[in-house]
Amino acid sequence: MEHSDSVNVSSLNLVADELVLTIEQAAGQLEQFSTTPANSEPLDTCIELIEQIRGTLRLIQLHGADLLAEEILIVTKELKSPTDESAPPQEQTLGVLSSAFFILPRYLEYTQQTRRGMPILLIPHINELRQHRKAALLPESHFFSVDPSTPFQSPRKTIALPDDEFQPLMRRLRHMYQVGLLNTLQGKQPRSALGIMQRGLERLEIITGQRAMAKLWWLAAGALEALRTDDMELSKSRKMLLTMIDRQIKPILDKGAQALENQPPPALVTQLVFLVALGRKRSNRGEQILSTFGVQALAYGDRELRQESEALKGPSANTVSSVAAVLKDELRHTKEMLENASEAATTTEQDYNELIGTLTKVSDILSVMGLTSASTTLKEEVSKIEAWRDGGTEAETADLLELADALLYVESTVSGLENLNLSDEKLSHANNLARQEVIASSQLREAELIVIKEAEAGLALVKRALSSFAESNFDPGHIKNVGSTLNALRGGMIILNLPRAAAVATACVAFIEDTLINNDQPIALQQLLETFADAIIGVEYYLDALRHDRDSDDSVLEIAEESLQALGHGVQTR
Repeated sequence: MEHSDSVNVSSLNLVADELVLTIEQAAGQLEQFSTTPANSEPLDTCIELIEQIRGTLRLIQLHGADLLAEEILIVTKELKSPTDESAPPQEQTLGVLSSAFFILPRYLEYTQQTRRGMPILLIPHINELRQHRKAALLPESHFFSVDPSTPFQSPRKTIALPDDEFQPLMRRLRHMYQVGLLNTLQGKQPRSALGIMQRGLERLEIITGQRAMAKLWWLAAGALEALRTDDMELSKSRKMLLTMIDRQIKPILDKGAQALENQPPPALVTQLVFLVALGRKRSNRGEQILSTFGVQALAYGDRELRQESEALKGPSANTVSSVAAVLKDELRHTKEMLENASEAATTTEQDYNELIGTLTKVSDILSVMGLTSASTTLKEEVSKIEAWRDGGTEAETADLLELADALLYVESTVSGLENLNLSDEKLSHANNLARQEVIASSQLREAELIVIKEAEAGLALVKRALSSFAESNFDPGHIKNVGSTLNALRGGMIILNLPRAAAVATACVAFIEDTLINNDQPIALQQLLETFADAIIGVEYYLDALRHDRDSDDSVLEIAEESLQALGHGVQTR
């Protein structure tokens, strides 16, 4: 449990007004000192007031706020008597203190309004002060309580490997993790990247067995699952955490299997359990982790944490996707009005006014979003409709078709913004595209998505077939159609002009037919299936990346290629 979430609101209510007034007075004294730095009296008064604030916050046990006040006090005292010749400039110090003075009363108000404490919201602001004075930063799990020494028994069946196979597999699994880590650090399809990393850790857990490091792989896989399924923010601190996990894999390559007996770092264990507790879409693994460590899920998830963090700084902006959804509703309504106008014998002034009003509103929203080309197109159409209305003339069929064409262009642009997740950097590109190019691009993308979704469905069938094959004591009847399914996937990749993915699919078919169907069952078949599953998962995450970005980097296919190479079916590329 996060004991620091508990707060005595009654005690806070008794002192809140006085606290806020004292904070404002301290901030005022600091501002006075900034204008007359030669006079240290305002700074002395400021320090006295901060000590009073800190004492009150400790008395009412408002965790997080008392720590922020303590950091403010330390930095302010250093402003009075710098202890380091390389101390930051006074202006910079005054800047971070001003930010902290702004946040502290906002947090008090937030706690009163919500009647709960969320000290984690203050960690970024505490760390800003700590970074300024070159102190170690606090992890986001700082206020989270768990016993990292809790014993653990891996639920996975161990696969024993001879020494000559252990190191090659470890290198491949670390490479699998690093491929995902690199993409995550670069912000390239993080959901797919996190899935690849999770797979690598799950394989590590299998070969680790009941040795001490199995706890770390188990927890790390659970944390990655939470990050991925809950679409958590990949903040700088979380990326550093993922990098720390990779550093725990490296000694195993250097020292061999004996390094698996090392105990995982307690701080790392705490941070991983925290991420699992933060997750909302909890899997069986997540439930087992919380049960094993005797902790409960947090009362908030990552999304709420982000929202509440923004609430301390001000109102958050609407997301692009929500704006796009509103626009699509407005455009749908406009098309209905246009259809009614084309079917009616006459068009009334009220009809024209309603059409003008809707299109003007859509045009204004597009302009705010930065889609100036689409906005301008609608403004031109509004001018034409106003001319029809003011002149008392009926729109010709050709005029209505031209208006419909403009709506199709705008709708395609909005669909691209929503479905293709266009970033701000891509808006200028969207504005420069010709109208027919936008429409054609949107329709082509829809066709490509159909092919990709069919390929993903085929992979899901393959995974189920392989699972049934393993559970039936390797009855080949369960996989007799896997080759044809993978061949269909290969055809889809050829249609999309993705030769590397098609070559991987070809090698997968060869393994199925040569090793699993046409020959007697080989020794260590379960281990071969695990390796083949790595290849399938590599393709699966590549398809997921394609679904979000047609130009996605295909380096993730290296995992599938390496796995197939280990199976004796290297990928043949031209």
